[in-house]
Amino acid sequence: MIVSAHSKPDCSFSRAERLTSKIKIEELFKKGSSFRYKKIQIILLSQQLKQDRKVLISVPKKNHKTAVNRNRIKRIIREVYRKNKGDINAGDHGYLMAIIYQSHSIPNFIDLEGQLINLFKRLTI
Repeated sequence: MIVSAHSKPDCSFSRAERLTSKIKIEELFKKGSSFRYKKIQIILLSQQLKQDRKVLISVPKKNHKTAVNRNRIKRIIREVYRKNKGDINAGDHGYLMAIIYQSHSIPNFIDLEGQLINLFKRLTI
């Protein structure tokens, strides 16, 4: 039996990758730099070498009143991030990132994926 030496890329989005600390969230929103592309805003803060990569996904209640719609949009964003996090040029740095969906419409997966991939390729940490 031949075992491949190639390691499989990490395509998960575990609890450890989620930004939940109130202190870190405040730091991100105070010190982070903001990028916007169409309906999506990304706030990014680079961290010290070899630290964790943490992501916050938000859909404002102001734009989407029902939890069903907010959860659907967040689910789509999580899946796109999970599949394409390798496109983020982080090198050996850790980062804090907030992905905020700003539109009033409910997106489909393909459109949102195209927008997020475009943003991820433009980011350099």
